[in-house]
This record gives sequence, C-alpha cells and structure tokens, in this order.
Amino acid sequence: MDGYQAEGKRETTFLTEDVVKYHRTFATYMSNLIDAGFTIRAVKEPTPSEKMLREIPGMTDELRRPMFLIISATRS
Repeated sequence: MDGYQAEGKRETTFLTEDVVKYHRTFATYMSNLIDAGFTIRAVKEPTPSEKMLREIPGMTDELRRPMFLIISATRS
C-alpha cells in the first residue's frame, strides 16, 4: 500500500464504483478506541473469496492489504 502513513481523504475505485474514503492507520483506530475507554475484543481483516478472485477483474489487487478492517470493541 502506498502512502500508508498519510492519513486523510482518498478517492478510489472499489468494485467498479468511484468512492471517497478516509484512511487512518491501524494504530490510529486502536489508539482512539482505547483512549475512548473501549476494550478490543477481536480484529478481523477479511480477504476476497475464491469466487470474487475468479469473477471480478483486478480483485487480486485486494490481496495486497485487507479490504476491510473489522474491530469488535466494548466500552469498559
């Protein structure tokens, strides 16, 4: 991933759609949750399914970094 440490607004294409996203580092997400009094219960980084890899052109690029970050947290 290029520019990982540069947080902020980014424009990209995802599944053929133009989208605006706001990039934050993993450390920023975790630190903000912990500082707000949350306890981290689980972290998941899903990958594309075999079907997606076969049927969607360019989906193999999603193997370079997680498509999504899913954090389960509860307020302490």
